[in-house]
Amino acid sequence: MEDPKIKTEIKHSKSKSAWNIVGTKLGGKYKIARVPYIKVEDSTFITECNSLEAQRHAEYISFCFNNSKKILEHAFGNF
Repeated sequence: MEDPKIKTEIKHSKSKSAWNIVGTKLGGKYKIARVPYIKVEDSTFITECNSLEAQRHAEYISFCFNNSKKILEHAFGNF
């Protein structure tokens, strides 16, 4: 497995119900992943729960990219 060496951050999509994991390096790959969630028009509570769950998933994905070297060293030893 190869270390992607990408640093990321999380931003809410401006046009969709989704959290985006985006690269921070200028000129690098920008959107790494999108974690969508469903908006329920009649329930702000359910929409908020869906959004928070999607945000937690986005945080996990971003954490993995930002700590890829440590993760790979732990899983496969030094490489």
